[in-house]
Amino acid sequence: MITLPQKDKFLFIHVMKTGGTSFSEVLSANFTTEQRYPEAYINADTEFFDRIEAYLHVPRFVADVNALKDQLRIVLGHVPYAVRSLLENDYITLTLLRDPIERTISYLKHCRRYHIEHMEQPLEKIYEDPWFHGSFIGDYQTKIFSMSPREAMAEERFLPSSTALPKRQDLGDAQSFSLEIKMLQKTAPGRFSLEWVAASTGVINVDESRLAIAKENLSAIEVVGVTTHYDRFLSKLVERYGWEITSEPHRHVGEDEAISTAFRNRIADDNTFDMQLYEYARALSI
Repeated sequence: MITLPQKDKFLFIHVMKTGGTSFSEVLSANFTTEQRYPEAYINADTEFFDRIEAYLHVPRFVADVNALKDQLRIVLGHVPYAVRSLLENDYITLTLLRDPIERTISYLKHCRRYHIEHMEQPLEKIYEDPWFHGSFIGDYQTKIFSMSPREAMAEERFLPSSTALPKRQDLGDAQSFSLEIKMLQKTAPGRFSLEWVAASTGVINVDESRLAIAKENLSAIEVVGVTTHYDRFLSKLVERYGWEITSEPHRHVGEDEAISTAFRNRIADDNTFDMQLYEYARALSI
């Protein structure tokens, strides 16, 4: 393991389904476990919910990182760009974006693989799930890079029209759940688990002003990459900051599945702001 300059601290905004999980192999080669968040807080015995909370729940993420601000060298999570202004140290910020069509398809396959409520469903049906579409699909990348600090820290999770869960501080004993919430826990455990920890993208409506904010924030990030040119992203880390890349990390490739042109076109039409943001990211990544 090489020793990077101690003054450098890094924040990786890990957008869901952009290939960031494989990035952990690079991090292990450049930083010790104690220098990495969330590894500095979790271990093999940590409960699953605590793991996803550390990686997705913005208030927890900010509190943890600030508590260990002098120890940590690299922090990452499925968190909005706005966390950068909430952290007490200065961080060199890194991120990867992905073609919105491919990112959406990858996320839908993830839902089918891991969420009981989505197993064996056609991808088109999962795409139409209002909570998941509003939270993690529709113009998701633009939301992540346009959220304000207040929005990132908020407990609101989805626009009205679905079962409302209690705030985390009011969670209490599961025995006190209403029948409606108990039914949601039984029939939609994927949503139930994510509701309390995920960034509140479900309450955001993206428009031209949001796109402008997202572009401005992207332009302030030191290293912007896109998944189709992952090698460029890694090269910048080597050239600018002295990272060691012994080999390009393994990138998970989902199962092959024929996706109709009509469905791809539908995703593109539904994610026009993300399509524009992605093109902007491609220009920044050169």
